[in-house]
Amino acid sequence: MFVIKNTRLAFKLVTISHTLFVLPLVFSGFFLSIKEVDILDIFLIILATLGARNIGFIFNRWIDRDIDLKNPRTNQREIPSGKVGKEFLIIFFLISITIFLLSTWFLCKEAFFLAPIPIVLFFIYPFLKRYTFLCHYFLGLSLSLAPLAGFFVSNCSYEGFLSAIPISIFTIFWIGGFDILYALQDLKSDIMNNVYSIPSIFGKKIAIIISLLSFLLALLSLIYFNIVNLDGSLFGNFLILIIFINFIFQIIYVSKDNYDFFKYNSYVGFLILLLAISDIFT
Repeated sequence: MFVIKNTRLAFKLVTISHTLFVLPLVFSGFFLSIKEVDILDIFLIILATLGARNIGFIFNRWIDRDIDLKNPRTNQREIPSGKVGKEFLIIFFLISITIFLLSTWFLCKEAFFLAPIPIVLFFIYPFLKRYTFLCHYFLGLSLSLAPLAGFFVSNCSYEGFLSAIPISIFTIFWIGGFDILYALQDLKSDIMNNVYSIPSIFGKKIAIIISLLSFLLALLSLIYFNIVNLDGSLFGNFLILIIFINFIFQIIYVSKDNYDFFKYNSYVGFLILLLAISDIFT
């Protein structure tokens, strides 16, 4: 019972659904460079991604526990509510970082020595909310390492690395734009608790405009990717159009104070993966 209970807490803590929109980004970079598909590599990439996301969530939830406690939307989360103790969190963190480091080691020795980079970025991100409204884009920057990491571990080589850059740029502005919309839920709480976000600094209307501009910049990077890597393929244009419609729906939803849009973001990562895989067949 102890194991089952704590396993459930772990799943609630890290929100597995969040990992589902990061994992396709890793594989998008992986398939851009891969020469042969190895099932073991696929398994190790999944483990490494889960480990990395767990590390990021643990840092974020623990460092933000006081802020979350003051926020009506988040005060019942596992850490601020006291459902998860410090001891459990330490054990879960050690397991996650072990999985992450071992996975990168077996994938590619060079990747193992680069592994501290995302860990440091994940640690820095929660503190930025206390100092700058640019924290949204720093989160995007942290996750933009996903396609680059996937590309690198496929052959342990930087050769052709530039082909993955547009997807990384897309990730920065996609996640940044989405996180701005997500922060609108906490607008009043952020203002009261001096949390820096674009909504708390500039207000809802300006925040939505900035989010829209971020989405447009993200789409431009995909258009560039499609032109350079896929010769402007019709299928690539079709996928980009779907992503554009997805972004517009998010803006419309939030404009009407409907925040039930997170599930739509999980589709975007898979569309990016489709875009990258289509490169194999062109």
